[in-house]
Amino acid sequence: MSDLNVTVMSGRLVRNPIVRNNGSRVSFFTIAANRHYQDKAEVWQEETAFLACKSFGWWADVVARHGTGDMALVEGRLRTESWSDQGATRSQLVLVCDSVRFISITPQSGGDPQANGLPPRFELDPSPAGTDAAAVTDGGPPF
Repeated sequence: MSDLNVTVMSGRLVRNPIVRNNGSRVSFFTIAANRHYQDKAEVWQEETAFLACKSFGWWADVVARHGTGDMALVEGRLRTESWSDQGATRSQLVLVCDSVRFISITPQSGGDPQANGLPPRFELDPSPAGTDAAAVTDGGPPF
């Protein structure tokens, strides 16, 4: 019996993705997700989680169109990858992406949404030029 290994996370690209083509296209990127909370003294704190990600094929092309600071919604499975570095074994938790969507945040009614007391509106970026979005849908929701 398989265990469930599904992770969904949103965050901003920390740096421009690295894209390689060794028979199949693969992109490597890191996202940073921020969390704001109040501590026991009611002082606002912020913590950031960094997650290394990998995407393949068509999704690697989608990632290649974006850069540092872009907001991404990633979905996939976690995998521990190990390698040897100067005789020492190193490992890293990596999200192998099944889908990557980029999100642009726009105000709902002119100006800063927080100033109006409204939440921001999220819009997904369109498919890369020259691709047929219907050909790559997996039957799931469009986000």
